[in-house]
Amino acid sequence: MFDNSTSTAHINQLAQGLFGLAPELNITSVTLSNLHIHFPSTEKSVSMATFLSSKHNWLTETLTMVESNQAIQVKKTALSIADIYFFEPVALEQKHDDFDKVIANISSQLIDIQSDSVDKKIEDALRTMGTFCQADRSYLFQFSPDGMLMSNTHEWVNHGIAPFKEQLQDVPQEALPYFFNTLKASGIFMVPDVNTLPPAAELERTEFQSEGIKSLLCIALFSENALFGFIGCDCVHSKHNWTETDLLRIKLVGEILTSALKNASYKLHIEDMQNQLLKVNKELKSQANIDSLTTIANRRCFDKTLSTEIQRAARIKKPLSLIICDIDYFKLYNDNFGHQQGDQVLKQVAIALHDLCKREGDLAARYGGEEFAIILPCLNESDCYHFAQLLQKKVRELKIDHPYSNVSKYLTLSVGCFSCIPDKHTQEDLMILAADSALYQAKSAGRNLINTFTKHR
Repeated sequence: MFDNSTSTAHINQLAQGLFGLAPELNITSVTLSNLHIHFPSTEKSVSMATFLSSKHNWLTETLTMVESNQAIQVKKTALSIADIYFFEPVALEQKHDDFDKVIANISSQLIDIQSDSVDKKIEDALRTMGTFCQADRSYLFQFSPDGMLMSNTHEWVNHGIAPFKEQLQDVPQEALPYFFNTLKASGIFMVPDVNTLPPAAELERTEFQSEGIKSLLCIALFSENALFGFIGCDCVHSKHNWTETDLLRIKLVGEILTSALKNASYKLHIEDMQNQLLKVNKELKSQANIDSLTTIANRRCFDKTLSTEIQRAARIKKPLSLIICDIDYFKLYNDNFGHQQGDQVLKQVAIALHDLCKREGDLAARYGGEEFAIILPCLNESDCYHFAQLLQKKVRELKIDHPYSNVSKYLTLSVGCFSCIPDKHTQEDLMILAADSALYQAKSAGRNLINTFTKHR
């Protein structure tokens, strides 16, 4: 009986024996706070103090005392100033049903689980398995691809039991030869009493005793006829005679976790394949839009971008400018210095033009041969002309010697510009024709010049 007014639990003789409690305890008692109750349906544990002070109705709950692994049925009756709790050990058949319900719930959640939730659900399954098998630890080990090492990947430990997951990583076969050989030969390693292990298992006995293990039961896990790990339980507080039910439960959990891990691995593989495919597609798309020599946009990318920008400019009623420029006397440069050196010059000029296109939507592209095209959204005729001056200045600053040019000792550009505010009738071909016409006029007038197309021409 829990007295709400004094926060005191009055405990009868049967409950004292079941839980190892004094006849009367305050809710702040260390003994009471250290006693935990586990809820298999929600996979949560609370202290007895929290349990008693809660206003929840426990009529249909089947709980487990963490300290003793004793499954109990609780009935609560509320009085004016106190709550009376009736604790009854669950019948064996009821305990089987509870295990089946919890495991079925976990199994259904693991069927279509996301990769980032697998670990939590595996630990829930291990907790359920350990609790119902009256163990102090339960764990999942997986082998390395070559089968020579094993690592503890998931572990549940009972209240007050030391975990060993971090220490049990990359354990070699030769460290536990008897265990490995037995598990591989029979698929089961069952030891009710570690002290009774044969002399051939001296290494195993030493290791188990160092972890405080008195009894253990491990089941091999197979995937596609290959041994990839094992699942198991061990007892620390006392020895345990493993039953056929324990064996069946661990095997069932092992099969569920094997399927879950296979599904998670398959999903990760699919995700990896999808990411690789996206990466390849991205690279192919990039290659389809990039000039292989200069590594800036190619003609295909230019055509597509110009069409898009015309539509966008028409929609927002903003100007759009187009520049087509040509390296002056580039044929003479190629004829005298060779195509290999000419290719290097094209790369330098392309990067220089590309570096000037800093705004969102600006695009520098290789239009063909020694010609380059630049798309400049939201720039009017005056701004476009200023940008063209920057282009010429940038190329001059490269100081690429061109002794065969008739306009400068260094490489130069002739530039044609066209600007307009597009509408639904504006066509890409007409914009290109206008800019190209302006370029032709710049070259005809002596090269190394900038010319802007105007309609009266």
